[in-house]
Amino acid sequence: MELVYSSPAKEWVEALPLGNGRLGAMVYGDYKHEIIQLNEETLWSGRFDKTADNPDCASHLDEIRNAIFSRDYKKGQELTQKYMVCRGIGSAGGYTPDGDYGMYQTAGELHLDYALSDDTVTGYRRMLDLDGGLSKTEYSVDGLKHTNYVFTALAKGRLEGLLGCRISADGKFTVKLSYECRDASVTYENNTITVTKSFPDSIAFAVYFSVKCDGEVTSDDDGITLSDITQAEIFGDVRTTYVKPDREGKIKPSSDPALPLDRCKKSVAQAERIGIEDMYSESAIILSSFMNRAKVALRVNDRSPEMLTTDERILRVRRGESDAGLILLYFAFGRYLLICSSYNCVLPANLQGIWAGDYSNPWSCDYHININIQMNYWLAETCSMPELTKPFFEYLRFISEHGKRTAEIQYGMNGWVAHTITNPWGFTAPGEGASWGSFMCAGAWCCQHIMERYRFSLDKNVLRENYDIMRGSAGFFLDFLTLDPNTGYLATCPSNSPENSFFAPDGGRYSICAGPTMDNEIVRELFNNTAEAADILGVDEDFAALLREKAARLSPIKVGKHGQIMEWSEDFDEPEPGHRHVSHLYALHPGCEITRNTPELMDAAKVTLKRRLSGGGGHTGWSRAWITLFYSRLGEGNACLDNLNALLGKSTLPNMFDTHPPFQIDGNFGGTAALAEMLLQSHDGRITLLPALPDNEDWKNGSFEGLSARGGITVDCEWRRGKVVKFTLKSTKDTEVTVFADGKEYSCRIIANRPTVYEFLA
Repeated sequence: MELVYSSPAKEWVEALPLGNGRLGAMVYGDYKHEIIQLNEETLWSGRFDKTADNPDCASHLDEIRNAIFSRDYKKGQELTQKYMVCRGIGSAGGYTPDGDYGMYQTAGELHLDYALSDDTVTGYRRMLDLDGGLSKTEYSVDGLKHTNYVFTALAKGRLEGLLGCRISADGKFTVKLSYECRDASVTYENNTITVTKSFPDSIAFAVYFSVKCDGEVTSDDDGITLSDITQAEIFGDVRTTYVKPDREGKIKPSSDPALPLDRCKKSVAQAERIGIEDMYSESAIILSSFMNRAKVALRVNDRSPEMLTTDERILRVRRGESDAGLILLYFAFGRYLLICSSYNCVLPANLQGIWAGDYSNPWSCDYHININIQMNYWLAETCSMPELTKPFFEYLRFISEHGKRTAEIQYGMNGWVAHTITNPWGFTAPGEGASWGSFMCAGAWCCQHIMERYRFSLDKNVLRENYDIMRGSAGFFLDFLTLDPNTGYLATCPSNSPENSFFAPDGGRYSICAGPTMDNEIVRELFNNTAEAADILGVDEDFAALLREKAARLSPIKVGKHGQIMEWSEDFDEPEPGHRHVSHLYALHPGCEITRNTPELMDAAKVTLKRRLSGGGGHTGWSRAWITLFYSRLGEGNACLDNLNALLGKSTLPNMFDTHPPFQIDGNFGGTAALAEMLLQSHDGRITLLPALPDNEDWKNGSFEGLSARGGITVDCEWRRGKVVKFTLKSTKDTEVTVFADGKEYSCRIIANRPTVYEFLA
C-alpha cells in the first residue's frame, strides 16, 4: 500500500516518514530543494539526576490524607502541590537546552539543492511504499524522467541499519547538512559530511554521510557539489553514546564524540560494500514480513477515491464523505509506524514515535505513561507483531529499577513506582505539577502489558522474566493504600484521575482526591494479575493470597446519578464534561472488568461516552482513538466507524500523522488497534468474530487474516452480507477455544500447527 501526493511537502507535517527502529527520517520530496530531516532514537538532551525525588513528601502524607478525608480539598490540593511533586523544575527543564530532564530532538537536516526551475518540471509524484519502506519522488525535466529513492534500512545480520538515497540528476546539485544547535561541529571533506556534538554532562553524538556519484565531487565550507552527473548515492548514519543509567548513576554515557563518529564511519563503509540495491532489498524483506502478518480487505463498491492523492482523500473525509479504503490505508500506516519506531532498538516509541523535527519539541517528546506509551503498543499483540514490544518491556524494567529509588525517597515505601512522565535518564518522580504529574498508577498500568503478552502467547517465560516487575509494583501499592474512612474501602490517597478535575461541595475546582475509579481498576487488576502470575509460576502463595484479599477491599466500579460510571469516589460534577481523558473506563479498555458479563456497567459505560462526546470530547487524536476502542468493546460498530471517520477527518495531518494537536503518534497506533478490535476480540473468555462490524455498505463484505487472539491463536475470517462465511484458527499448541460468531457459539478444538477451518453457507 502507498501514500501518494502530487506536490512536494511544504512543511514537516506533509513530509513522509521513514524509520528502522533506531533512525528516523522525514522526506519532503522537493525537486528543487530536497530536505531529509533526521532523528536517532537516543538523541536526547538532559542527564541522569537522582535529586528529583522529593524526600519531603513521605512525612506529610498523613497531613495530606487527613485534609482530603475531611473533604478539605483546597488544603489537600495545596499540600499535594507543595510536597507530592518532584524537586527542581522537572520536565519544564526539558524546554531549555541544558535542562536535567532533557528533550528528544532532531539530528539536523540533509539538504539537496538542484538547479531546476518549475517550468521545466512535469509529471511530479511522490509516494511512500509501506510494504518496502521506500520514499520515491518522480518527475520529468524536459521530458527526461528522474526518480529519487530514500529509505532507512532495517538492521539484521550484515545490515547495520542506516539511511540510503539514490538520486537521479542531470548535471549538478549540492549537498549540505544543517544542524543549528550551538557548539556543534559541521565539516565537509572530499565526499563526506560530519557533524559532532557533546551535551553537557551527558551524551555525545555524530552524523556522518558519504556521497558517491558518476561525475565530479568537490567540497568547501558550504557543502559538497556534484557536477556532470546522472546519478548519485548517499549513505548516512547517526549514532550517540547513550546508555541507560543505573539508579545510582554509576553507569553513564561517554561525552566523547569520536566514539559515535567511528561507529558511523564503520556502518557507512559496510553499507557501501553491500551496495544500495542489496541493502534496500534485504531491508524490504524484513519490513514486508511484518506488514504481511495481518491484513484486512473490504469489497468496496466505489473505488474512485483511490484515484485521488492521500491528502485529497483526507480532505474528502473531513467534508463528510466516506472512504473505507482510506481507513484500511490508515490501518496499514499505523502498523508501518510501529515497525519503524520499535524494531530492533533501545528505547520504545515516544510521543512522536521516532520523528521530531525540532530542537525543542512538545512535551519534550518524552514518555507519558498515563496512557500514551501504552496506547503505542496496544496493536502489537492483536496485529501479530509481539517482537515490537521488546523495547517497551526493556524500558519498563529500566523505570522499575529507578522507581525503587522514588518509592523509597518520595514515599518511604517498598517496591517501585513511576508517575505520569518519564525519560531515558530514569525520571520516575512526580511531575512538577501535582494536578497532572502525581498519577502514581502509571507504572502499574504498564505492568498490564506483561500479563497481556503472556495471555496472547501462553509463554511462561514472559512471566518468569518479568514477574519481579509486577511484584515490585504490587508491593508498592500494598504499602501506599490506606483506609478511606468515608467509604470503608482501601484507597490511593492523594491521587487524581489523569489530568481531569471536579467540583467539590465547597464549589471549588480540584483535581486531588482519594480513590479515583481508574486507580481502583488498575490496582485491582495489578493485584489479581500478579497473583495469577504467581499461581502459574508456582511461587509466592502467601503473597498472592494477600493481593487477592486487598483487591477485594478496593472500591467496586459505581454508577452515578446520570447513569454514568463514576470517575471519583463521590459523584462529583465536572468542569469539563468533554474532557479528553476517559480514565474511569479503563476497565472497559484496555482492561476487561466491564464486559458482556456486567451488563449494567456496559450500559453505564455507554452513558459515560455519550456524556463525554456531547460535551465536546474526542477533540484530540489519541482520545478519539480510545473512544473508538471503547465502542468496539461495546459492540457499537456504527459508532466505531463514525469515530474512525472523525479521527481521519479532524485529527489526521496531510502525511497521515495523528495530531493532538500538535502531532502525537499515539492516535495512529490507537486507531489501528481499534480497527483490529472491531473485527476480533478475545478479552472475555472467548473469541468473538466481527464484534463491532459497521452496517455501512462498504463493510458488508470483507476478510481479515493474521489477527491474534489470546491463547496463542491466530485467526482468519471472511464475511458476506455482514455474516461470517468462513473462519480459520491456527496455533502452535493443541488447544480448545470457544468462538462466537453471528449469535452462535462454537466449541473448537485446534491441533498444533494444523489450521482448523469452519465454513458456512453464505
